[in-house]
Amino acid sequence: MKSSFKITHDREFLQHFLTNWRTKSISAEMVELLKENSGSDLYAAYGYGRWLSLVNPDGNSLKKAETLLAWAGSNGVQDANAALAIMNYDGRIESDEARHDIYAYLMQTSYANGSELAQYQMLENLVYGGYGTQKNPALAADILKKHLDKNPGADPIYYDLLGDALETSDPEEAEKAYLTSIERSNIHGYFPLANFYLIRGDKEKAYSVAEEGARKGAVNCHRFKAMMEQDDFLALSPEEQNKLHNEIAEGLDYAIARYDTYACYLKGFLLHLGFLGYAENQEEALIPLERGCELGHSSCFYLKAYIHYYKGDALPPEMRASAADIARTCLQAVRMGDREMFTLGQVAYGYVSNMLSKYDDEIERLWLNEYVAAYPEEDGKDAAGVIAVYPRGFYYAMDVGEDTMDQVLPQMDYDIVHYSHALQRITKALGLDGESCHVAMLVDKNGYKGELPDNMTGTIIYGHGQEILGTVIFVLEDDETYRLKPFKGLQRMYCFIELLKAATGGLVRQPTSEELEYIGEDIGGFEEYDDPEFYDDAEIGDGVEQAIADGEKQAVEDEEPRQMTELEVRLREEIDNCNLCVDTLTLTLPDSSEYWFKSNADLIYNLGIKEAIEDNIVRHGGYMIDEWQFVDSRQIPFDIRSRIRFDFGGNQSS
Repeated sequence: MKSSFKITHDREFLQHFLTNWRTKSISAEMVELLKENSGSDLYAAYGYGRWLSLVNPDGNSLKKAETLLAWAGSNGVQDANAALAIMNYDGRIESDEARHDIYAYLMQTSYANGSELAQYQMLENLVYGGYGTQKNPALAADILKKHLDKNPGADPIYYDLLGDALETSDPEEAEKAYLTSIERSNIHGYFPLANFYLIRGDKEKAYSVAEEGARKGAVNCHRFKAMMEQDDFLALSPEEQNKLHNEIAEGLDYAIARYDTYACYLKGFLLHLGFLGYAENQEEALIPLERGCELGHSSCFYLKAYIHYYKGDALPPEMRASAADIARTCLQAVRMGDREMFTLGQVAYGYVSNMLSKYDDEIERLWLNEYVAAYPEEDGKDAAGVIAVYPRGFYYAMDVGEDTMDQVLPQMDYDIVHYSHALQRITKALGLDGESCHVAMLVDKNGYKGELPDNMTGTIIYGHGQEILGTVIFVLEDDETYRLKPFKGLQRMYCFIELLKAATGGLVRQPTSEELEYIGEDIGGFEEYDDPEFYDDAEIGDGVEQAIADGEKQAVEDEEPRQMTELEVRLREEIDNCNLCVDTLTLTLPDSSEYWFKSNADLIYNLGIKEAIEDNIVRHGGYMIDEWQFVDSRQIPFDIRSRIRFDFGGNQSS
């Protein structure tokens, strides 16, 4: 593309803004020319507005971009309407709302009126999915082939898109498409070709293509080596590592200076973990991530929130973020396509705790269903139960079927809290309002008379000023018949407990082993839910001391060499037969009390399968970065505990 070109109303001008890379690559001289004419020329207003929407040079340019695009679009510049549609979908507009309805209207009308930007965007949506479009690369490839057959001299960007559409189904044709794009002088075609070779294991060829692209001006090729594996980097000599690190650092800074959003994420990620020669530094990591957020990259919003959430205590006070700020950052990540459980969870928790009340309508309409869907049900879908929360704050999830509700619910008088603000939000977050039921809370009617202790969790959920005393039980209640029902599915019970934690500011916690021992197996009425004062009971205290002694004895015994049990052998076989970088594995354990109420971490350790899990991660292109976290081949961090689920159903294999 030329560094300077005429401002016209035809394709000769509009083609410079068809892709994000082309728009961000226009020269400073051309940007100034567009700016000077943006007040009087509709097409200059479009070009400058589109550039501002992608580059956001001062971090506060989106309002100006929206104004320019709206003016140009309302006066007939259809590509401006398509660009404005994208800003509305992402919520990067003055109203700070994700307006999918406006996106759909503007995109459809601009497409119908001949906008090539709308046409290209819709094809991209088919190839990659996103913007409310179901991913369908086969359909996109068919459309692109027909277009290129009819227009052999078509814009080379369509060959890049064709290569992406065929990459999995027809690698040979995909390679031809990428090469054709490069042959037609599209410097931005080097990166997809280099990535194509890298995915197929030809690293030498991938780096060679990327180096050629970098020499010819492809910005994203300058940060190509920053995507390499940490293990490959560590295999080099110290001198080679230092040389390569300097090359990577120089390439990332070059790309960031030229508005490469993924380079912002990569540098932040490498500083966050201390990879590829970078020293771990959370403060420094936030600098490129902040710039990536200004440019609009979903993973930058995700990692920024992640660092503030998990590493915030290590940051200086002036850099720390509040829980509300973290939730708001995650909301923007979700708007822009991020579907990590962490970000979706933070949005749901922010909604339940009123930290995101400004966005209630948007979250209820668009994102709450995504939160529940992020936790696949798998083998626990038939589980049923209710959740009790003691005054001391620990919860206990009881297995209860609909046919046994009467047997386990309190056998004495109780009141039902049918509605409160917090209960309504939790109901919506769990998607129960669409199933004609809601979350209800059972409280002891004679709490004051019985002089039961305060239950802060119950009081917060009630939200009407009156204290709730004694243990509370959460159940489902039919909207029409008010019949009480248990929660169905482990997924929903887990999500409910997490939402309850958010609504109460983290008051709810897992029980200790002593508390579980006190509860016992035969749960009947409220009296057995009363807060255990076992710490003051000499007889129970002796039992606790004995349990601790037994545990210490077991720990010594566990240090001695032992053979694997049949269960361990079976679990290792199941781990060997899957890809934990991609899949979640459900492991079935015997329905035995020795496994109940243990965390995933405890089960993984106790069953001796942690090493097998780590070997699986490495075998499939990932690597461990600390005790529980790993990074997959896309350089995305995950927790291995999220890849293993345990079900209790006997000795059958899962």
